[in-house]
Amino acid sequence: MSRPGGTLLRIAAAVVIVAGAIVLGTFAAQRGVQRPPSACSANSQATSSTPLALASAQDYLAQGDDAFDQGDCERAIAAYSRAIELNPALAEAYNNRAYAYMAQQDYARALPDLDKALQIRPEYVNALMSRGDIHNYYYQIDYDRAVADYDRVLALDAQAGSHTSVCGHRMLAMHHGWGPGVLVEILTGGTRAGCPAASPGY
Repeated sequence: MSRPGGTLLRIAAAVVIVAGAIVLGTFAAQRGVQRPPSACSANSQATSSTPLALASAQDYLAQGDDAFDQGDCERAIAAYSRAIELNPALAEAYNNRAYAYMAQQDYARALPDLDKALQIRPEYVNALMSRGDIHNYYYQIDYDRAVADYDRVLALDAQAGSHTSVCGHRMLAMHHGWGPGVLVEILTGGTRAGCPAASPGY
């Protein structure tokens, strides 16, 4: 015959294990959505996707994307910069250059590019996520600004509410990083933890 206390301990242990799995899953998910590579390598070769004749801003944007995919952030940044010279209203070039700067952990240069991309295209979800992440984790920490960017993502993207990683980012910003409040919110909110009740799909 099992003791009641033993049953309660087993239930509590199961809750902790499940909560831990959710926490780790959220953590892993948020690391996979907007986190750039930790370092760039200059030892790369251009691929056949690089335009043979570089003439337009779009050509240089494509070259930058190719260089970034090859791990050559310096070449990518140079290409994005040339694209911006040719077309100062090309939001993708600012966003992608910011992402390359983030890969180099140069957040001071990334932020103005993200601000410019969002000035040109206020609904640019990727730029909002990257800017939110910078303020949440890396540079000029401002949790309120991070939450505002994540909320904007949720408002713009009808599918974002189903991606628990966005909610996970938001939850960490709301709690100013990992702490007991995060675990409590996950235990009480489950997969909805971190997302406002009015988010799409909730």
